[in-house]
Amino acid sequence: MNKLPAHQKGASAIVTIIVLVVLGYAVYVGFQYVPQMIESKSIDSVLRTMEDSQKSDPVYTDVDAKNKVIKLLQINDMNNMLNNFTVEKKDGGIVIAFSYDRELNLIYKVQPMKFRKKVRLH
Repeated sequence: MNKLPAHQKGASAIVTIIVLVVLGYAVYVGFQYVPQMIESKSIDSVLRTMEDSQKSDPVYTDVDAKNKVIKLLQINDMNNMLNNFTVEKKDGGIVIAFSYDRELNLIYKVQPMKFRKKVRLH
């Protein structure tokens, strides 16, 4: 007859510690990455709004486009992005471009994150 041990001893504490360390690291990275992802999606939304509104309420000058982008950034409470975009007339259209850098601290190294997004309005 086989006897089963009453209490397991050994690896369970080590496995628990490893699982907690991995989960803690994921939470640590997530706390940095999620705000960057939300910021990036908000910029996508601003650019999509500019593109969609061009059909119903078009802008014809780069100054008007810049003012509209500023307004959209302020509505989204993204005043920190006011210096990270350019608006220029190019080849008969208006190009709106966002360019900004962020860092993701992975403990063992700091990973630079470069964000470059643009839309062309006709």
